[in-house]
Amino acid sequence: MWLVVESGGDEGHAVQASGERWVIGRDPGCNLVVNDEKASRQHAMLRVYADGRAELHDMGSANGVLVNGHRLTGPVLLQGNEMVQIGETLIRTSMQPPSAKATQIGVVPQDLRGPSASTIERRRLRRSTRMATIVGALAIVAVAGIGTLLATGVIGGGDDTPPQRPISAIVDSLRPSTVRILALTGDRGAGGTGWVLDAQQGLIVTNQHVVNEGETFQVVVNDQTREAKLMGSAPCDDMAVLKVADTTGLITLPLGAQADIREGDTVVAVGFPGSDSEKARLTATTGVVSVVSTSYDERNAVDVPNYPNVIQTDVAINPGNSGGPLVDTESRLVGINSAGTTQRNNRIIQGQNYAIGVDRVKEVVPQLQAGHSLYWTGIGLDYYPDPSQLSGAPTSAPGILVDNIVPGSPAAQAGFPNPAYITQVNGQDMDGTLQSYCEAVKAGPQDSATYTLFTMTDSSPIQVRIPYATTAPQ
Repeated sequence: MWLVVESGGDEGHAVQASGERWVIGRDPGCNLVVNDEKASRQHAMLRVYADGRAELHDMGSANGVLVNGHRLTGPVLLQGNEMVQIGETLIRTSMQPPSAKATQIGVVPQDLRGPSASTIERRRLRRSTRMATIVGALAIVAVAGIGTLLATGVIGGGDDTPPQRPISAIVDSLRPSTVRILALTGDRGAGGTGWVLDAQQGLIVTNQHVVNEGETFQVVVNDQTREAKLMGSAPCDDMAVLKVADTTGLITLPLGAQADIREGDTVVAVGFPGSDSEKARLTATTGVVSVVSTSYDERNAVDVPNYPNVIQTDVAINPGNSGGPLVDTESRLVGINSAGTTQRNNRIIQGQNYAIGVDRVKEVVPQLQAGHSLYWTGIGLDYYPDPSQLSGAPTSAPGILVDNIVPGSPAAQAGFPNPAYITQVNGQDMDGTLQSYCEAVKAGPQDSATYTLFTMTDSSPIQVRIPYATTAPQ
């Protein structure tokens, strides 16, 4: 990864970045010293990968870091031809060595670090004063001339929108940030998709309904299976965080913001949906944003909760896409693909799919990655229950079947019966949907849930109280 300074006193200088920690800032000890009053002493850091791409981090700078005009809210992957702004200094990235016009340097030489601070300030002041005078005069002339040309119709407004990146390039950039998720119970299991929240820590985000059926979990990266640990889960927000010890090949997916997208914007969904292929493959579908932010409340969707903030799109998604990333054309996460509507009032519905909005992700996921689950005790909930296997369960009463328990969870530690058939939570009747479960737990105590249930051996209901998980299962 090459960095070429495009503005400021060091304009024209170029340096090749390398290594796990390559720092940009005003401090003379930085790898690239930026002579800019608005730059922090240690402003930003690059983590450079073997293929030349680099992950850019804001090091808590006072004025932030902008990439292509957008302020960083998390790490972002640089792939060349981005414009990075540090203070008032513009730095262009390139995967190729710069032209001969730029001064190429392998390490920061003394002339880049400059003479004494006082000399720098005197030179900058003289140069800034002269430049301001010239620029001011030229600006007045330019504005007057352009105004005349616009008024007479000689020139039009034009379209300065930058060209959109090819979809293939967006998909390629997402490959190291998108993984397959396997949730296993004995010899059966379910699959879905996840995305990399933090590559260095090995944190993966997915839908809770993807991991709901599992007692153990695996993450598949480049066809290689890695054991994963469930850090935190939020069934009523349908989000979960997994952690893998082996972080090889993972790259953090940068987070966008719903304020930066508009109806009609192009978005891309990637994941591992079920198909007729001989093995699971990363696939991509594209479409547009239909609604930037809305709610999803569909009682017939028995295994997903009501979502308070979703992005509605016409992007095609299928079982297996759940938990995967929905991104904008800058490869930034804008949502988690979670649900779709295919029928309403016996009429076929097309092109109505929903992703949990990234703004909601930013509210919930930090708690989960810290091991603090939300309304989760460790029981796997089956919303298509068949209570006939339980001797005393009322076959006519709607409920929720429990047929797996996550090891180390509060339910496992309390010896929650498995299997079991839940008919009430906190005294409220279940109707066989996750929505009824979430309504009951939110209306009850905030530290635990009391389940009324039937087991294989009890002909009468029993009650079991389980605390919610506040730390990751051990």
